[in-house]
Amino acid sequence: MKKFSYLLISGVFALSFIIFTIVFKTVDVTYLPVSNTYLGLSHFNIDFSNYVISTEKYTDFAKISDLFLYLSFVFTLVMGVIGVIQWIKNKSLLKVDKRLFILLGGYVVLVAIYFIFEVMKLNYSPDLSKGLKASYPSTHVFIGSSLFLMNSYVSLKLLNSEKKWLSYLIYASTLLICLLIVFSRSMALKHWLTDIIGSILLTGFIYFLFIHVNKMMIVEEK
Repeated sequence: MKKFSYLLISGVFALSFIIFTIVFKTVDVTYLPVSNTYLGLSHFNIDFSNYVISTEKYTDFAKISDLFLYLSFVFTLVMGVIGVIQWIKNKSLLKVDKRLFILLGGYVVLVAIYFIFEVMKLNYSPDLSKGLKASYPSTHVFIGSSLFLMNSYVSLKLLNSEKKWLSYLIYASTLLICLLIVFSRSMALKHWLTDIIGSILLTGFIYFLFIHVNKMMIVEEK
């Protein structure tokens, strides 16, 4: 059972995401004449958006959330450079750490999920300044957080350090960054709160599935 614990956790997040998506698409649905769209859990979403508007800080939070997304791309680029360095140093792709290939597969999954929801358009952004845009799930949250989580996991394994404080520092820093991504994007008025919640559940599914795949494919990892 322990062998599949991460897969089980991933499955719980996946099921929660599906159930939550169904709920927000069917409960308390209201027509929004401004955007000619329908919004589920409308009172919950609108009340929170009104609170964000009252703070008058949403423009600043939008910039902060953009910064975190860009930083996740930079982190991803660094991991790519590490892979290329291993390839050149070992003179063979087969000698590149398997975790980096699994990480590349994780990137592909993220891109695929992004395009799937761009096509499905389950919800639309409350921000109409750039026209009607799909907003469920939040790209900043599920892609930014997933990249930080997966990259940090692989970075720690590549470092192979026996210093526990370093592991705690990396995990704590990654968790803090993910929380800041969620908070800043929630306060940016680019999404309804349900978009953010759905993204958190989706991120949990992706991350724990990623760990499971690593533990199944890397034989020396306990």
